[in-house]
Amino acid sequence: MLVIDATEEAIWHFIGIFHLAEEHGRMRIEYDRLTARKAGPDLGPVEPTHQAADHPYQPLDYQPEIRYAPPYRPGEGLSADPAPPVLVLDHHFPRASVSPEVMSASMPNAGVPWSAKPPGGVVTPVPEWVLPVPGSVAVIVVQKTRLADDDQVNADAMREGVVDLQLLTDRLESLAAQAEQLGIALPVAMPADEPAFRLIAETFRQTDLPETEAPGAEVHARQGADAEGLYQNGVKVDARPDIDALMPAYRQEVAAEQAREAQEGAPVTSRDGPTSAGPTSVAGPGEIGQGHDLILGNNTLINQVTIHSAAVTAPVVAVAGGVYSYNIISQTNVWSDTDALGGLAAAAQGQASPTQGLNFASYTSFSNPMPVPQGDDDAPQYWVTATLEGSLISMNWIEQFNLMSDNDIASITLQANQTLLLMGENGALNHVSLLELGMSYDLIIVDGQIINLNAILQTNVLLDDDRIMVSDGHGGRISSGDNLLINDATIHQVGLSGVVATGADHAAMLAGAAAGDVSLPQSVLNDPAFQGLDLVRVLHIKGDMVSVNLVRQTNVLGDADQIEVYRDDLLQAGGEINVVTGSNLLVNAAVIAEFGVDATIYAGGEVYSDALLHQAELVMTHDPLMPTPPPGLASEAVLFLAEGMLGDDAGDGDFVPIGTNADVPADIMQTVLA
Repeated sequence: MLVIDATEEAIWHFIGIFHLAEEHGRMRIEYDRLTARKAGPDLGPVEPTHQAADHPYQPLDYQPEIRYAPPYRPGEGLSADPAPPVLVLDHHFPRASVSPEVMSASMPNAGVPWSAKPPGGVVTPVPEWVLPVPGSVAVIVVQKTRLADDDQVNADAMREGVVDLQLLTDRLESLAAQAEQLGIALPVAMPADEPAFRLIAETFRQTDLPETEAPGAEVHARQGADAEGLYQNGVKVDARPDIDALMPAYRQEVAAEQAREAQEGAPVTSRDGPTSAGPTSVAGPGEIGQGHDLILGNNTLINQVTIHSAAVTAPVVAVAGGVYSYNIISQTNVWSDTDALGGLAAAAQGQASPTQGLNFASYTSFSNPMPVPQGDDDAPQYWVTATLEGSLISMNWIEQFNLMSDNDIASITLQANQTLLLMGENGALNHVSLLELGMSYDLIIVDGQIINLNAILQTNVLLDDDRIMVSDGHGGRISSGDNLLINDATIHQVGLSGVVATGADHAAMLAGAAAGDVSLPQSVLNDPAFQGLDLVRVLHIKGDMVSVNLVRQTNVLGDADQIEVYRDDLLQAGGEINVVTGSNLLVNAAVIAEFGVDATIYAGGEVYSDALLHQAELVMTHDPLMPTPPPGLASEAVLFLAEGMLGDDAGDGDFVPIGTNADVPADIMQTVLA
């Protein structure tokens, strides 16, 4: 066995490397390259083999609304018998006056053993057809946001005094009371049981447009068919407004700056405070930002609801009682924006943009007919019934409230080249999104009433009475208004319903269903909506059929700010002073979308149907905020009001030189020194 240690292996490698280097240095003649004895054959180009096989079947064209037809087992020997066997049906199938031949030819037999028997025999199919019963849905959501952000910075140094906070509270409560009077009063309470829905329906029926109008209010009302369409502040429009164009100027500047930074891909310069305080406080590349941003407003309050409901539906509905169908939209914007501006910068610029209010409502309905049946035009002879004990309820009860107080007090003396004072920019958001899917039937029988109620009640209340004093008149910019209040409501209904009075056959069918026997007469089976069906799916509701969507949204914001801004005398240079006490955004947005099919309702009672659209706007013109005068006189004034100076006898109160009534001292220098 040959064993080589590490040292010998290293020497061998070294000798080999040295040998190669020596051979290369001497430039010896290299050996000839080896060549193959026989060249490889030329196989030529490769021809691909087509492996695809032809299939004898071709796909059919797209055929929508294909109804499933179970296979039929042929009745062997029935046609040869002079007397076909009698078919005894299960209790799920009502007896009909048809011949046994028709029954045997049209009876589905999937999974049922059929057999032919001699005359006089009996064939009993036992199919298990179970029709599910729908369940009720009740969604109750109450969202409340309460925020108090009443900041105070050096409030004792306010040279012009401070307004009593109780005065601000009283003004805000007065605005809320005015908004409640302007909107539609719908005094409905959350239902506690099934009979409560009938009381709610009666309240909807008695609700009318408000007649009370406050002085200076702008009110627009529509009723019935006039309420359908798109309306903006009482005017019918063709499209929705551009909300981005209506945003406050300060918010548009912030959005433009963020878009520019995103497009350029440049990192945002770090600074103290939130990144949304404003574009003027962000320094550009290679420069030092010199600006003073004092943000006391720019609050955001949002209530948003989206309801998409595809509840239980059918092309034919028979109801023994009445039919209630109401849609109500009420939108109210109330605000007060009376500002008191002082100082050089305020007197030079003033308020640039006023507060805006927007009420937009959309109420639309569209037809959605049943698809054309693909089978024959024969009327069905069989039906299966699902019975619901009690009422079928689909309710969405949404209440959203945003209550915010941002009454700031600040006395600021600028002592730096750059300042950021962020006392606002609060946010409150309530959001609900629902998607509800139900079941479809061919016929719905209701022993009670049909109740379909939709209501959207929206209110915005804003108090933005500010007191601003800026002593510096160079480079000052004040935005004390420019608020935006938005109410956006949409009711979208797919599927039209035509209500007709019940005839004799429908009345007999309703009476039998109330007694516990659901039987469809031939006239009902001959309804065009049932043509092409093999089986009619029937839903029997022993109570009421209820659909209620109620959305109540309220935003209340108190943003009465008091600020005084001074520049230090030692500050040689300084940037622009930007004071923002407005630029608030209040939004109520709600969408109710109901999806169904065109239906014919046979009603045995009264029919109540109406639509109300109410849009109101009120701008309060209060006096500017002024500090409450102090009780009594100041201590300095007491020194000059001696006893008897304010009386009728003012002779003793005349001006007399000092020392006139005093005795002349012996030392004359004493008088001089005194």
